[in-house]
Amino acid sequence: MGIASRRRQIQEYLSEHDMLTVDDAVQLFGASPATIRRDFQEISVNGGARRIRGGICRRIDEHDNMIPLTLREKWYSAEKRYLAWQLYNKYLKDVRSFFIDGGSTTAHLGMFLKDPEQVVITNSLPLCNIIREMFPSGGGPQIITTGGRLYPGSGLLLGPQSEAAAAAYHAEVTVLSARGITASGIYNHNELIAGINLRMIENSDKVVLIADHSKIGVAAMHKVCPLHKIEALFTVETAENREILAEIRAAGVKVFCNSYQVS
Repeated sequence: MGIASRRRQIQEYLSEHDMLTVDDAVQLFGASPATIRRDFQEISVNGGARRIRGGICRRIDEHDNMIPLTLREKWYSAEKRYLAWQLYNKYLKDVRSFFIDGGSTTAHLGMFLKDPEQVVITNSLPLCNIIREMFPSGGGPQIITTGGRLYPGSGLLLGPQSEAAAAAYHAEVTVLSARGITASGIYNHNELIAGINLRMIENSDKVVLIADHSKIGVAAMHKVCPLHKIEALFTVETAENREILAEIRAAGVKVFCNSYQVS
């Protein structure tokens, strides 16, 4: 198991458990105690959890279940960039207006949004920053931010103000990221994120999901919407997720699977 994959799985474990000891992690992930301790240290330094004697525990605060963007953006970054390129060229190139949900995968769309006739409504500061860096002298798509409370670790604008702002607009397409997708629907791990996702869905004509292969078959605490709300899914098919993707297709979702080789 690679370093990034193991650390992601540690974070996922902590999203459903209060703590994880070194001894338990050694058994779960087949790594040495020294390796696990290095993983714990890196995760805690990035704000993903809190070190305790003999292990690590989830942060007990209002955004304990928001894995920091600095950690998430390292996971499958090449795959996410490839999926964003596919999504833009196959689905978004001719769309005039869209909501873009904040996330490490959707942020990659900022590298492909160049049309000044397009309008992007988003709660993602990382996406805004990428577009600003792409067009330092102006130009590029028109950007509208939702406002709301900033959660610095994730770079997201969330809360009642953000949801109200999203509800004041209408877009042709909503582009969502998610913690997971199963045959039952779309899930996220935080109720504030799920809240603005719902406002975006309610105020757009179509919804498309972009998700790396690790999100397929994964559920989380907050169900955002059932599958019938989703028109299309852009992901990568693997031997492990092929059966779930077949169920998602059977539910009526257009699944765009790419030939990208997962490393």
